[in-house]
Amino acid sequence: MGNFPESISKLDRLEILDFSHNKLVGPVIGLISHLKSIRSLNLSGNSFTGNLSDFFGIFPNLVALNISNNLFTGQLSSQKNCSFFDKIRFLDLSSNQFTGGLDGLIDCGPLSLEQLRLDFNSFSGDLTEPLYSIPSLELLSISANNFSGRISPEISNLSNLKTLTISGNRFSGPFPDVFGNLTRLEQFDAQSNLFSGPLPSTLTLCPNLHMLDLRNNSLSGPINLDFSHFPNLCTLDLGSNHFLGPLPNSLSTCQELKYVSLARNHFLSLSVNYLVDLSGSLSVLSHCRNLTTLILTNNFRSEQIPQNVSGFESLSLLALANSGLTGRIPSWLLNCRNLQVLDLSWNLLEGSIPSWIGRMEGLFYLDLSNNSLTGQIPKSLTGLKSLMSLTSISSSLNTSSGIPIFVKKNDSANALQYNQASSFPPSILLSTNRIDGPIWPEIGRLRELHVLDLSRNNISGIIPSSISDMINLETLDLSDNDLRGPIPSSFNRLTFLSMFSVANNHLEGAIPTGGQFLSFPSSSFKGNPGLCGKLISPCLVKSVGLSPTTSPSHKLGRSSIVGITVGVGIGIALILAVIVFRISRKDNNIPIEDVDDVNRVSRFSDAFGPPKLVLFKNAGCKDLTVEDLLKSTNNFNQSNIVGCGGFGLVFKADFPNGSKAAIKRLSGDCGQMEREFQAEVEALSRAQHENLVSLQGYCRYGNDRLLIYSYMENGSLDYWLHERVDAGPALPWAVRLKIARGAAHGLAYLHREPNIIHRDIKTSNILLDEKLEAHLADFGLSRLLCPYDTHVTTDLVGTLGYIPPEYSQTLTATFRGDVYSFGVVLLELLTGRRPVEVCKGKNCRDLVAWVYQKKSEKREGEIFDSSIIRDRNCENEMLEVLCVACKCIDKDPRRRPSIDAVVSLLDAISVERV
Repeated sequence: MGNFPESISKLDRLEILDFSHNKLVGPVIGLISHLKSIRSLNLSGNSFTGNLSDFFGIFPNLVALNISNNLFTGQLSSQKNCSFFDKIRFLDLSSNQFTGGLDGLIDCGPLSLEQLRLDFNSFSGDLTEPLYSIPSLELLSISANNFSGRISPEISNLSNLKTLTISGNRFSGPFPDVFGNLTRLEQFDAQSNLFSGPLPSTLTLCPNLHMLDLRNNSLSGPINLDFSHFPNLCTLDLGSNHFLGPLPNSLSTCQELKYVSLARNHFLSLSVNYLVDLSGSLSVLSHCRNLTTLILTNNFRSEQIPQNVSGFESLSLLALANSGLTGRIPSWLLNCRNLQVLDLSWNLLEGSIPSWIGRMEGLFYLDLSNNSLTGQIPKSLTGLKSLMSLTSISSSLNTSSGIPIFVKKNDSANALQYNQASSFPPSILLSTNRIDGPIWPEIGRLRELHVLDLSRNNISGIIPSSISDMINLETLDLSDNDLRGPIPSSFNRLTFLSMFSVANNHLEGAIPTGGQFLSFPSSSFKGNPGLCGKLISPCLVKSVGLSPTTSPSHKLGRSSIVGITVGVGIGIALILAVIVFRISRKDNNIPIEDVDDVNRVSRFSDAFGPPKLVLFKNAGCKDLTVEDLLKSTNNFNQSNIVGCGGFGLVFKADFPNGSKAAIKRLSGDCGQMEREFQAEVEALSRAQHENLVSLQGYCRYGNDRLLIYSYMENGSLDYWLHERVDAGPALPWAVRLKIARGAAHGLAYLHREPNIIHRDIKTSNILLDEKLEAHLADFGLSRLLCPYDTHVTTDLVGTLGYIPPEYSQTLTATFRGDVYSFGVVLLELLTGRRPVEVCKGKNCRDLVAWVYQKKSEKREGEIFDSSIIRDRNCENEMLEVLCVACKCIDKDPRRRPSIDAVVSLLDAISVERV
């Protein structure tokens, strides 16, 4: 971090200057204005300030300018810019703070622009006519701005256009039907605008089109394109429009349908339209032999689900939700041998759940909720292999799959929305049907299940204690049934459980204490008069039973009964009086709004000793109290959960002074006395580096241990690479390289200064601040939970796909093991793929093995994430990073570089060209 080196200004013959992806700040133009020979200038990925007009008239030979991902401001409207635009061929202004329209292009005569990127700014207005008069333009990308108006028919003048990205604006009206002149068009992304009207028929005159994304608009009419004219079509997304009618038969000719940005999954989304003739549509699509993902939700209203369909042997995901479909669950689904996700929710399906579903070996997500299904839960569901163990055929399902999923909001069918995300929670969702019978004890075998929702049915019997063996369970909803008996006390071992409800049953006995049961609201238990516990009514100690007998020696007289009753009553009255007196003395100065939180603190003080809160010097909120922690997280309510890892849940805290923090609630026994624990935490707090998540304090609260961290506004790298639900543009390569460097610097500090082995390097432990700077999280936590254990176990070390191969033999964590995991992170940044992907063929589920295979076949170009827009310099940098990654994932730990060497290798990339 620093200022631009002044010595650069003396290099008056310099032609190429690349200072990208550093941490330089401040104004820069004054230091480089003497470089008259500059032809290519790349200042991207810094924090430079200034105005775009500063560059006008300064560099007479400039051909390529990239100032993306900075803090530049200003507008294109200037009288001095024509000489600037005369020679410029590559212009990237994306991810800055530019405003205004494109008026600056007016009256500049014919331009030579080949690539123009303006994404992620605040440009507004309509597209000016001069923009349509640049015949050399091959790439136009203006997503995520405030452009509006209609697209002019003059766009047909851009006959060399290959990529047109106008998503995330406010364009409206129909598309001009003038695509016949854009025969070189390969990618057309106009999603998330206000376009209306029919599909332009002249799109069929673009034979090179391989990506068409028009989702989230108001397009209407039949889908009347002749898809036989698109031999190269890989991606088709027409979701969330108003299309109607059947699918065209010509769609069956698209044998290459893929969703490239999701790791080359075959993908088709036509959800949320008004299509009809489900039987005919499935008949057409069955000819797409490579189709793996089919989303047709919110269509085919009130039709009958067909019972005889062939094909779909490659299908991995089928969604026919929220359509009011009638009939039974069709048996032809059993032919979909690769099916892993099945969503038939929010329909009118009848009959029982077929037992053959339990034979679908890859199935890990089943949603049959909100139908009219009857009968018992088939016992075969308790034998779903993909939910039983990580060593089964679908061993990677506990990570995620690279396919679309939906988000349910407010428990409404209309809120079903499919998004480009990739973390699938392994789930069985059977709520709101008429299912009866018991919950089979064998359900405890589904150890990889995350969500079990059986609510609003007629299920009877007891709650099996074997559910406590489902150690990854996060959501358990058994409410509104006919269950009886107690809540198994062993449920407090479910340390990841964040949502739990048994409301409105006939349960009785004491509510389990400890663990996650400290955080559930009383509404989770309402409607069960026989339940007792701190959250509802206190549990009374049962008297010693006196067995009635006919023997006179065992009978109590009426006077004895009256005496006992009076004595017990007086005793209870005295106890209550003492309690009331103590509370009145203790709480007489507490404001009304704080009573619940303070009583909660007092309750745990009595049971476990007084709460203890320690804040370090770097804490953002110096006067924080335990009550503030409770209020800021809504008593650790599930709505505040922002993360879940191997060491516990993470809650977002909003403090009264406006600051934020992330509160990690450690799971399990911390394994240490209080003094040792505090010493270890204080040692971790001294690990201060700009690429580490800062530990600001800790709290002992009841039997909980809470760690207080600085809050990262942009979430995790895992979210940006795999889970974004806004379907925005992919992370640019410049940002990915910056993140890789930052994470490497943070890990190098851990290895060098506090001498800490991280043990769980992965993309979800790399958090990003408001500038997308990388910060390592969760370092040193294994020492808190098992301070005397120097060996590796699957509970303590790593996540599937990141674990070094030698850990299976040596059982010892090492610095070179961290380097291996970091190498996998580099591969994720390069490929956009997860380390292990369930919806892949057997030869490409494992990312490391797949990369090795591609390298051995000299096909490195196929490794890189195709959603990254890149030039030759970018590809060279990606090849260099690939080389670094392959050094890190060497099977022999002795041949892996140290993390300091990795830092040097990454920092050297692109610097050599300066």
